[in-house]
Amino acid sequence: MPPVEKAPRKEKFEDLLRQVEEAVKALESGKLGLEESLERYEAGMKALKQCHVILEQAEKKIQILVKEKDGTLAEKELKPESKEPKREKGLPRANPPEAGESRGAELPF
Repeated sequence: MPPVEKAPRKEKFEDLLRQVEEAVKALESGKLGLEESLERYEAGMKALKQCHVILEQAEKKIQILVKEKDGTLAEKELKPESKEPKREKGLPRANPPEAGESRGAELPF
């Protein structure tokens, strides 16, 4: 009977992140030769790419429960937050001045 092949072990995000941190620490030490530095850099970049893949997969899985008007809970996908800073309700959005336009008194410094 042929030996049963094991499925490749799926590495955990934390383990991969630790590999990235170790590679950075080794590279920053300045004690590695060129070949070993390249090997550590490549290994760190490979682990970092895997970290990004894991994070992207996790984002796709995340869902939030939202309370509907009738009191029931419904699942909705979590949308990434916008890059705009949050503002308090009721406050107008600040508009940046147009080119060449000033906003009040000029500061002396």
